[in-house]
Amino acid sequence: MKQVQDWFWQLPFTKIAVIGAFAIIGAALPKDLAIRDRWMTFFIGFISALVFGEPVREILSLPESAAYGMAGVLAMTGRNIAVFIIRASRDPKAFAKDIMEVWRGTRSR
Repeated sequence: MKQVQDWFWQLPFTKIAVIGAFAIIGAALPKDLAIRDRWMTFFIGFISALVFGEPVREILSLPESAAYGMAGVLAMTGRNIAVFIIRASRDPKAFAKDIMEVWRGTRSR
């Protein structure tokens, strides 16, 4: 736990502020969420941006100047990513079928 706390306190305050602001925006935008769901959306977005911001930036070979933008995008879409993964893990076969339908362009609206 001490290592996590040390890592968190070494993050620049501006990066934490940007992540927090975008997580608030991501939680405020959906109109159909209850207060509990908004808090969950904020928390998931905030944590996903903190944890996955740098690894995703490095995987995509983006420059250091894109760190704040990547963190902001992850903060706003953290809940959507989590829901996507949960749905995919519940029924992988149906998920794969849906992906193939979208890929082939045969999915009906």
